[in-house]
Amino acid sequence: MSKDAVDFTNKNKTFCVAPWVHQYVGPPGDVKPCCVYDHASSLGSLKNSTLKDIWNNETTRQLRLDLLNGVKREECSWCNDRERPFKDNFNTIYFHRRPDIQKIVSKTNEDGSVDKHKLFYMDIRFNNLCNFKCRTCGSHFSTSIAAEEKSISPNLKNVGFQYPGQTEDQVFNEMLPHLPYLVEVYFAGGEPMMQKEHYQTLEKLVEIDNLFVTIKYNTNFSKLKLGKWDVVNYWKNFRNVVVMASLDASYERAEYWRKGTVWKEIVENRQRMIEECPNVDFFISPAVSWVNALNVLDFHKEWTEQGLVKIDNVMINELVTPQWFCMKNIPDWKKSQIETAFRNHIDWMKKNQAQNQTIFKFESAINFMYSDIKKTSEFPAKEFHDIVSRFDGIRDENFFEVFTEHHDMRDYLKEQGFNF
Repeated sequence: MSKDAVDFTNKNKTFCVAPWVHQYVGPPGDVKPCCVYDHASSLGSLKNSTLKDIWNNETTRQLRLDLLNGVKREECSWCNDRERPFKDNFNTIYFHRRPDIQKIVSKTNEDGSVDKHKLFYMDIRFNNLCNFKCRTCGSHFSTSIAAEEKSISPNLKNVGFQYPGQTEDQVFNEMLPHLPYLVEVYFAGGEPMMQKEHYQTLEKLVEIDNLFVTIKYNTNFSKLKLGKWDVVNYWKNFRNVVVMASLDASYERAEYWRKGTVWKEIVENRQRMIEECPNVDFFISPAVSWVNALNVLDFHKEWTEQGLVKIDNVMINELVTPQWFCMKNIPDWKKSQIETAFRNHIDWMKKNQAQNQTIFKFESAINFMYSDIKKTSEFPAKEFHDIVSRFDGIRDENFFEVFTEHHDMRDYLKEQGFNF
């Protein structure tokens, strides 16, 4: 390509640098350009290939060409349909500020291939080991859920411990050549703090003295140790560690919504971080559904006032699926109730000098709730009733006894013939 890289990418709205610098690896072996790529699609599988082979296979080459030529890919709808898409921040960090990567993009071959397999950013899910059974998760990302599903339906196949490669150590071995120039690594799971390969990666990075790499986590924040390894001791070596704790709620709501949570231990882990590694950036990163929307606000305010999190260190991730938990699909009167609570919270944030970009996250959640992207025609009451009742029965729990703020939804569902 002879045109200036920045110039030609700025002229279309679909460009994302991810396929030139990054590979995502999921527990079942699916390889994608990023973690928000359509969940049913992939660029290939490590069950029958390698990262290097997938780097320039036909699917990846075509994706690069489409992103360069302004083609709006359905698999990229997560970014295409949002006000401030994930790819904008990704492009800023890995393209606009990096002349070396601009050069790589500008030298993309006519068939969409890139000469060198050089990863600057890796998103690794070494396996699906997890000690939680979250209401919004599934067996591909949690062995605990897999075990529960297997106990309910013994004939289920392909449910259990999963790792991405043809062998358990394939992914770890394939990422080793990239560690010296890796700019960022993102650990998720399963639960990354339960994955030995996660600790081995940190050991290797210390060994080769790549201490300026950005290390990011999506963790349920229930564990900071595994056997001989203590992650806090490793974090002290690195210049930039970001912990995004998947805390969707607090107290008994947290223990219900993310089954396996012991709230007291979550608080203790955060207090230990503050004492031993205060320079590690800590964020609460809730996946916001209509179920936890009101409690998330209380949680954010309480932890801010207690000094457990900075007011701006909150990520709002709007839950899209399952659809019966998505804020888009609830009745308008319920949306109005949630909007009022969010706007009151925004007023509190403004009074406490929250940054505009933080306030924007909460405003975006309101806009998301009212948007029509793939919106179902009405609240999926039967699906909600069947799923919630099923798991409440298995776990001896009661949704509406925990989330008392939603008794109005219980009454709404009762009018439609659904009892809990």
